[in-house]
Amino acid sequence: MAHDYKNEAVEKFLLPHQPDEGNYTLRVAYETTHKAYRCDHTHVMEAHKQWKQHEQIEDVHHEAEAARVRAVADKEHREAAEWSKKCPHVEEAEEEADMPVEHCKQCIAKGTLSL
Repeated sequence: MAHDYKNEAVEKFLLPHQPDEGNYTLRVAYETTHKAYRCDHTHVMEAHKQWKQHEQIEDVHHEAEAARVRAVADKEHREAAEWSKKCPHVEEAEEEADMPVEHCKQCIAKGTLSL
């Protein structure tokens, strides 16, 4: 699940406008404004960086959780398939009797009880 963090960040973290030197008559006024701009720009970029790291960590956690859920489901599916191979007579008896069979005689004799 790859995200386009760059485009998302453009919407979330608006950069301040860089002052235009031509709009200032005094050099000192421009330099003061430009210094404030650089400071604001740095803060916005730092916030963007932290947000991006947080989002990437969240993505990794979500992917790990999804993989864990898939692994559990796969394991349950494999176990059910193995169980049905071991005790096919139980499924047949359930279908014939239209009711669940707690323990079949063959499973009890083998020592494997059906679920």
